Amino acid sequence: MDRLVAKKRELIERLKEKRTALISRTVTRGLPPASASAVGFPENPPLKSPGLDWLGDIPKHWDVTRLKYAATRIVDCPHETPIYSQDGEFAVVRTADMILGALRLENVYRVDAEEYKRLIRREPVIAGDVLYGREGERWGFAATAPASPVICLGQRMMQFRTAAHYSSRFLMWQLNGRSVYAQGAIDTMGSTAPHVNVETIRNYWLTEPPLLEQAAITVYLDSETAKLDALLGKVGDAVERLHEYRTALITAAVTGKIDVRSEVAA
Repeated sequence: MDRLVAKKRELIERLKEKRTALISRTVTRGLPPASASAVGFPENPPLKSPGLDWLGDIPKHWDVTRLKYAATRIVDCPHETPIYSQDGEFAVVRTADMILGALRLENVYRVDAEEYKRLIRREPVIAGDVLYGREGERWGFAATAPASPVICLGQRMMQFRTAAHYSSRFLMWQLNGRSVYAQGAIDTMGSTAPHVNVETIRNYWLTEPPLLEQAAITVYLDSETAKLDALLGKVGDAVERLHEYRTALITAAVTGKIDVRSEVAA
């Protein structure tokens, strides 16, 4: 069982790597040929080098921009510990609540109305804003804010509100790609407490496809990552079941519920 669990954990890591590679390639090279053709975009567009090592070659008809030009609002969280309330009405998103491209709010911390007003004094979080973790072991994860529940930023978090020419979901996916992570990693090298400076984040280089192509890429990544997430969930469930069976087996053996005399005799 231990060997089987180890193999499944290896599979989980490979699926996570595949997910990251899928995101990274699509936001810098565009849709794969079959998907591009299906929505009326060139299957293999000519490439160009924007002269930025972390982006590599990009489609010739794409532009590049900086985050500060793709967003109308760039907001850092208040640098103070929220006063949490178990029965609070409002959710506080922390880096611990994020994975690449999604929020996990099952165990989210909460605050009451008074604390919520204090935490949003710089800017309230609205549906579609991009949330980004810039500190700690889970820095570099991005997700978009949902319409419900109403949330606010916890420590180590930032929010971006995109300009009209830039898709919030496309920005979110690009922030989760390797090309942007590499730019932030410059600030974190050798640090035991990773921390990316706001000015570095404001000046992240991004690809800028035409808006319609941004939308098509977003639809594709939403669909493909959902498939991988479903598979990751199934493998994770299998690991949990194996752990439960292992524990039950040990308990049964040490409490005499399994006859092990033949093993002793052998």
